[in-house]
Parts: sequence; C-alpha cells; structure tokens
Amino acid sequence: MIRGWEFVWMNHYRIALALTLALALLSVGFFLYLEGVASFPRVAVTLSSLTFVVLLGLWLQSYFLRYCGGVLFLVLGGVFIWTTYSEFAGSRSALLDSYFFTLGALYLFDGAILLFSKPFAVEFARLRTAQSKHKARLRKVLVIAVGVAILIALSRDVVHLVDLWHSS
Repeated sequence: MIRGWEFVWMNHYRIALALTLALALLSVGFFLYLEGVASFPRVAVTLSSLTFVVLLGLWLQSYFLRYCGGVLFLVLGGVFIWTTYSEFAGSRSALLDSYFFTLGALYLFDGAILLFSKPFAVEFARLRTAQSKHKARLRKVLVIAVGVAILIALSRDVVHLVDLWHSS
C-alpha cells in the first residue's frame, strides 16, 4: 500500500453506482461534444434523466427502481448495439458507431449487474436494512414522484391519441 493513499474496495453495489453515473455523464457529454448546447437532442435529455433517476434509486436502495432500471438498461443496451449493426450503420461515422456500441455494452453490463448479480443483491439488501430513516423517506418520495411522472406522461399520451382520433 502506498503511504497516504487509501484504497476503496469496489463491491458490486459501488460498481453499479459508478457505472450508472458514467452512463448518465456519457449520454450527456458526447451529445454536447457533437451537437453543442444549441441543438442538444431531446433523446439525450430523456436518456440521461432516466439514467439519473435509476442512479438516485440505487443510492436510495429502491427495489422498484433497481428492477425497472435493470430492465430499462437491458433494453437500451440491446437497442444501442442493434443500432450499431443496423442497415444505417454505414451512413454514420465510425466514431458514432463505436459510441453506440460502447454505450450499449455498458448498459447491458449495468443491467445484468442490477438484475442478475447475487453479490449485488446481497450488498443491496444489507445496505437497505442499515439505512437511515431520512433515506427511507426520500426513497418513498422518489418512488411516488416517478409514479406521478409516469401517470402524467401517460395521460398526455392518451389525450394526444384521443385528439388524433377525433381529428381523423
């Protein structure tokens, strides 16, 4: 051990937290690098905000957001890797293809840790039982806020579909 340096042992929980944070930063940073702030794509905002909500749910040890995030990450990983090998891959740059492939692989890896890792599940359960009361309250508020956001988005979609149906 180096004098004055303290090593932090990485368990599966810390790896999942760090990987989720890296995914949130990667999705924002790369699009800012390519497009700039003026033409920042809405997809990148949605992607980074969903990843941030999963990160917050992992920090608060929410089972609901853990499993929803794991499924979301597996789906996003598959979509990004599929996008790399789709028929339009030749019309994009190699940098963009490698970015999509890397992002997809990281999403798949993070989703697999969240859903299938036994050491992660044990560490997650241990941290959840030992957490403070304010963190438990924050977890409940976060889950309720996510549920309300889903209901609002769903109601807006239903209203939009009804308007489309009436106009046709």
